[in-house]
Amino acid sequence: SGSVMLIETTHRSVLARIEGLGDLSHASAVFSRDGRHAYVFGRDGGLTKVDLLRARIVRRIVQSGNAIGGAISQDGRLVAVANYTPGGIRIFAAETLEALSEVPTGAKVVGIADAPGNRFVFSLFEAGEIWVVDASNPKSPAVQKIPAIGKQPYDGFVTPDGRHYIAGLYG
Repeated sequence: SGSVMLIETTHRSVLARIEGLGDLSHASAVFSRDGRHAYVFGRDGGLTKVDLLRARIVRRIVQSGNAIGGAISQDGRLVAVANYTPGGIRIFAAETLEALSEVPTGAKVVGIADAPGNRFVFSLFEAGEIWVVDASNPKSPAVQKIPAIGKQPYDGFVTPDGRHYIAGLYG
């Protein structure tokens, strides 16, 4: 239905239903560092910023043909979106959703995670690589490529101490 529900878990009641978020099949969300906003990544390429206190959409943009997930930088200023179509990531200002930069990859991006130092780490499904993007300068991010990590990396995460990125291989 392209909607999300805000649930109060103490008494298990519905606080609000927010509609108009597009195709949410296999969607994901991350939260601002203060917990006020959710950033929802939809399969229609949509990136939606939701104000959880006011239960409304702040801004919605369709930034690609198909998005799979995203991450918010450790300082909370940047949101990175992982794209299937056309591949690559796009980096946005968390406050306004202004597009800041794009990192083309030529492959589907999966398993995106935030890492210390305003970096984003992700896997390339078809290429069998992991890329680390340093977004300290978000308009001109630096890219480190780690090739030959295995066939079809998919889900990934950064360990709680921020030291390692672990990617699971499909199948």
